[in-house]
Amino acid sequence: MRQLAVTIGLVAATGLAFTGGTATAAPATQSASATTRAADSCPRSDKARESVRIHKDKKLSSTALGLLPKGAKPELLTCMTQIGGTYSLCKWQNDNRWDYISYRGIKGWVPLACVVN
Repeated sequence: MRQLAVTIGLVAATGLAFTGGTATAAPATQSASATTRAADSCPRSDKARESVRIHKDKKLSSTALGLLPKGAKPELLTCMTQIGGTYSLCKWQNDNRWDYISYRGIKGWVPLACVVN
């Protein structure tokens, strides 16, 4: 059973197809679904809990690019939260998680605590 799982994993990872005891390689093409952004499948739909600055980098001391007003719904450009500078904002203490967002053409980083629902 373990060998079957390893073989299935190999097929999934390499694109090999086994037919009649031989292995054939599928051409290395990228499907349209593989090129979609990670955020398209993100289950989160957040809005700003408080007004917060959009930063150039994942730290409060970085350049402010704009403002995400309270109640606004930014577009999440990545579904994965990133670790950055520590902050105590939006009723959270000593957190360091940041989201990369887009709001009205401004792309930047906001503290997760300020946009999570």
